[in-house]
Amino acid sequence: MSNLDSISRRQQHHLGKTAFWILLLLCAGVPRVLAALCLPNEEGDPYSYLQAIEVMRASLNGGTFTLSELFGFWLPLYQFVCALISLVVGNTLYVAKLVSAVCGTGVCLLVFAVSTRLTANRNISLLAFALISFNPIHIMYSGFSMSDVPHALFVMSSLYFAISRRWVAAAGMVAIGGLIRPESWLFVLLLPVLQWFIQRRISLTAFFIAASSPLLWIYISWAASGNPLEYFKVRNEYIAELLRGAPGLANLTASVVLVDMRTLIYSTGPAVIVACLLGAVLIIKRRHSDASDSSTLITVTYFLSALSFLLVAYFTKNQPAIFARYCLVLFALGLPVLAWDLLVIREWKRPWMLGINSALAVLCLLQFGFQLRDGASFIRHVGQKRMVAEYLKEHAQIGLGRKIYCEDDTVRTLAGIPADSFVSSPASPIDSTSFLKYLEENSVEYLVYEKRNPSAAVRLFSELGEDRIAALFQLAASTNLDLKVYRLVF
Repeated sequence: MSNLDSISRRQQHHLGKTAFWILLLLCAGVPRVLAALCLPNEEGDPYSYLQAIEVMRASLNGGTFTLSELFGFWLPLYQFVCALISLVVGNTLYVAKLVSAVCGTGVCLLVFAVSTRLTANRNISLLAFALISFNPIHIMYSGFSMSDVPHALFVMSSLYFAISRRWVAAAGMVAIGGLIRPESWLFVLLLPVLQWFIQRRISLTAFFIAASSPLLWIYISWAASGNPLEYFKVRNEYIAELLRGAPGLANLTASVVLVDMRTLIYSTGPAVIVACLLGAVLIIKRRHSDASDSSTLITVTYFLSALSFLLVAYFTKNQPAIFARYCLVLFALGLPVLAWDLLVIREWKRPWMLGINSALAVLCLLQFGFQLRDGASFIRHVGQKRMVAEYLKEHAQIGLGRKIYCEDDTVRTLAGIPADSFVSSPASPIDSTSFLKYLEENSVEYLVYEKRNPSAAVRLFSELGEDRIAALFQLAASTNLDLKVYRLVF
């Protein structure tokens, strides 16, 4: 009877543990899947990723795919996986977004797992899990078709295996991450350094596995261009062109640096940054060699290394600006350290130290409040773009060969109109007279105007006071976001 009771208790424990992880999965996964299905992509890079995925999918489907086709401005693994999946299920857009959502969910679960390893405290680990699972910016970017969140999944996986002293598995995650974004390449050298510091030995197998991703990428660059360093050449040319077109980025003025540092703090979280710096100090002061402290040391080192990599790239202008999505991996890496700090400070039971816990809690609430506000603003902005897209879908005479001038990728996607029915400024003249001729020659019926630079439409509409221009345009629809639709009359 006792044996049966023991088996029953084990089964109940197993079922309870499974139910608990399913609950965590749902808490993190549902908002991210909803974001992927309901929110359109952010403007810019997500649509460039989609274009790369569609090109890969087409070549795979046509049987013409070669290794050299993986070469491009971005490392290819995320795009390639999405292309493979979309071969089976179709719908490249939602495949790319849902892959990112699944990866974002995995990041949340790993934050809980790493926090549990550092603290052995479920409640504090759940707090760290909640901070990322319900973080508005992390939810939004988990629903976009970009590589930042998928890359963060493999960085967090590498961290989890590193604190478990499974160095070969950690190196495998670095190798995968290193084919998604080059930021993972810094861990090729960091892992053996950490292993030597913790265990006084280095696994050559782990080192060569981690180093395989940059070596493979160099080979792909050579196969595609004949130059093994072609990727770095292309990236440097892009940055040089970007800086020439935006002199404000080229000069590190106090105002420019302030804006980028504010983005860094906003996305990483002030509490996380303070916690990681405090964690480093506490580890040095404690001077313990137990597993908890060494695991925290590894986690803090991951965070500080990733942060240093970003800052060095920024101040050397290898990364001209800091965007919120670059810091999501820092946010995930730092949350387990925040959980560890809260536990250590609570155990010390000193009034002034407890005040630090309160300050960290306030910083977390402030970060959530600001990001919730900005997330709501993004949703309102999307609503306005959806209205413009619906207007175009209903009124544009696409079947008669008419075109739409639109530079907003979100509007173009939401409208559901064939891509060849749109024209935009990269292919159009820059002076207003030639621009008007360009619109007429391309049978442009509607022009979508959004006040942003650099845009031929914005330059043209600065001259709307002139009779020769104003007479050609009729306002057809507008929003409160300075997004307007004009009907052309030639």
